[in-house]
Amino acid sequence: MIKFPGTAGGGRSLEVDFFRGVVLLMIVVDHISGSMLGQFTLQRFAIFDATEVFVFLAGYATAAAYTSIAERSGNEAARWRFLRRGWQLYRSFLLTVALMLALGLLFTALRLHTPTLDYTDIGTFIDEPLQIGSEMLRLARQPYLSSILPMYMLFALASPVIVPSVRRRPWVTVACSLAMWGVAPLLARFLPAVTPNGWTFNPFAWQLLFVIGVVCRLHPLKSYQREDADAVLRRRKLTRAAAAVAIGFLCMRMFVEFDPGPVFKQNLSSLRVGSFMAVLWLVAMMVRQGWIRELADRLPLVVTVGRNGLVCFVSGTMISLLADILLYLATDGSPRNWQGLVADMSAIASMLAIGVAAQAWKDYRKRSKRERAHAAHAH
Repeated sequence: MIKFPGTAGGGRSLEVDFFRGVVLLMIVVDHISGSMLGQFTLQRFAIFDATEVFVFLAGYATAAAYTSIAERSGNEAARWRFLRRGWQLYRSFLLTVALMLALGLLFTALRLHTPTLDYTDIGTFIDEPLQIGSEMLRLARQPYLSSILPMYMLFALASPVIVPSVRRRPWVTVACSLAMWGVAPLLARFLPAVTPNGWTFNPFAWQLLFVIGVVCRLHPLKSYQREDADAVLRRRKLTRAAAAVAIGFLCMRMFVEFDPGPVFKQNLSSLRVGSFMAVLWLVAMMVRQGWIRELADRLPLVVTVGRNGLVCFVSGTMISLLADILLYLATDGSPRNWQGLVADMSAIASMLAIGVAAQAWKDYRKRSKRERAHAAHAH
């Protein structure tokens, strides 16, 4: 597996933050109907999309954070940190749902309707607010873009088991993860859901990429790090094979009529995993050459978005929803390319601004905490 270089300050990786920022921006434009930039994102050229990247990075970052906390403050502190993280993600899910419902209520009151509003479940909520609210509280109903957060919540809660297990017995953990992935459609029936289709993202399937992310952080391939002749030759062979697989999937995506349906993504099909792993290796080679770091240095605002991932994700759901609604209303549902581009750029600018604001608030809180500590020490 691969390992991105760490940076100063808690072992954070500039490359990971950059990729996370790119993915968050990609998710926003991908969910704007009529988006111009959405025609050039992963979902147009690969069998997988931004979700795979985000889940993998979540696993990678979780392993880095968990081990850092455990080394600094002990395993008990790391466990409690990720249990609190799970609670934070649950609250973020409820906040996202509340914001979407509020936006839906606003446009419904203004008698402005667009197809996207239906995905917020505002119609059913108005008819049966107590019933629908109860279903949302117990995660049985997950409107629109909020559906990825319950899965992340479960991963955070499982991290105190997954990370130590990967550290001690990586192959056993990967084998268990593969077995769970294989029977994931059967396990999905145990999840609370109001429809027979279940959750948009089956966590029993998607945990595979999360675990792979953890493994990449804790057990990188020796051939990825070494510089001897055998390692260089092995890397070249792997790179050629990965390039061939990636090109094959690209041709399949672009030239073959391919409509797999929602289950293909819901249960993380083997084609999506294979396509992602091939591209992952190619990107890892770019990271190794320093190309991604150089790009990240030139785009610090994107890195800032990645460093404030949860805030930017919740904000991004509202930004993409609002941009989609306004674009539809302004163009009668038939936007031209330039109009879609205006919506894209407005959404991206909003995301960058939120990332900067979130980072400024985080820095302010850190400074205030240090000042209070110094004042207490002085007394």
